[in-house]
Amino acid sequence: MTKLLALILACLALGLAACGGDDDDGGGDGGNASEQPAGGGGTEVALENVQFDPKDVTVKAGETITFKNNESIPHDVHKTSGPGDDFASGPSGGMQEGDTFELKLDQPGKYEYVCDVHAPGMAGTITVK
Repeated sequence: MTKLLALILACLALGLAACGGDDDDGGGDGGNASEQPAGGGGTEVALENVQFDPKDVTVKAGETITFKNNESIPHDVHKTSGPGDDFASGPSGGMQEGDTFELKLDQPGKYEYVCDVHAPGMAGTITVK
């Protein structure tokens, strides 16, 4: 029942984000990292087999990176190093099967991140050009 409610709320939130015209960048983070609305291409990183796939990605500044949990065990995405403000998908283990986390990084550099639940083995890097 809890998963069904979470799924319904996630669908509602995605629907509202797609219909809204809000250009807010997530607030007070200096434009370094922010969650972005769905759509518009970008790079996808799958969370599956207790790994990030691909583990390492290179993107242009401002490109959207979408992390998607494709398995039934909980995961998360937490920055461990790199320029600018920290980013996180939410609480440790907060991403359930089918959940996504969308991220836009505007500052060039190398960002390292992990799944707190499965670190240090589940880790990756984002290089922003």
